[in-house]
Amino acid sequence: MSRIKRSRLAELAIAAAVLLIGCTSPPVTSGPQAVVSVTIECQVFYRASTNESLSESKIRLTTDGDVELIEFDDLGFNASYIDDGFEARSLVISITDLVSGDEIARQLNQMDRGKNLINQFIGGHGFTGLIYVFHPSSPGELQYFCEST
Repeated sequence: MSRIKRSRLAELAIAAAVLLIGCTSPPVTSGPQAVVSVTIECQVFYRASTNESLSESKIRLTTDGDVELIEFDDLGFNASYIDDGFEARSLVISITDLVSGDEIARQLNQMDRGKNLINQFIGGHGFTGLIYVFHPSSPGELQYFCEST
């Protein structure tokens, strides 16, 4: 078989494979997606120094506009649940230095409105994983994770 025929035969095989894959893809659906309700719990741990034991607090968010703030000695934990009804739902977590008012860390989690949240992290650390945040000028330490309940 000549090189040209083998090359043409390979091109046809690739085209057939692409066509087959395209034909077996799930159909594209339009219209509104059914909204799956969600309850988010965040467990927050704090200690003023690594020589101390951790204190634990818990917050719960369920509806659009829910905002929870926990203040410790020098760090603040702020969680906001946002669901505008159009795009993805969001959980925004902000850690602030309560002395200066500066934001130290921010985490955005965007979640599909039509799917359940998956607590994917090993060790029971929810869908965010266990996050550590340290105060920039004191030995204060904050840990948190959020999970779907």
